[in-house]
Amino acid sequence: MNKINLDLKKYNSSENVFSLYCGLVIRKIRKENGISACELAKKVNISQQQMSRYERGINKFSIDMLFDITVALNIPFERLIKTVISEVQKSPSDNATILKNKISASDMIYFY
Repeated sequence: MNKINLDLKKYNSSENVFSLYCGLVIRKIRKENGISACELAKKVNISQQQMSRYERGINKFSIDMLFDITVALNIPFERLIKTVISEVQKSPSDNATILKNKISASDMIYFY
């Protein structure tokens, strides 16, 4: 997967940083699979506007919604989480640093 271009300066809240990264990764995967935001929204039974808010990091994801989206995209849940963590670790932004500090070694999720 190509590096995701993150323009985090327009998102000032550190509260939704994880959701922002999830949304950007989901959008990237969705586009790679040739699925529109409207199609994905229908598959997970939400409005296109709500999907847009998720993808832009405006609204926080629930774990259930993340799981539903990975099922709709036909990708393993752990792929999404690993990709998000990878993108956070690569990012030099202050928001990513905040999130990196929140994800301590003991809190990391390991998938086998």
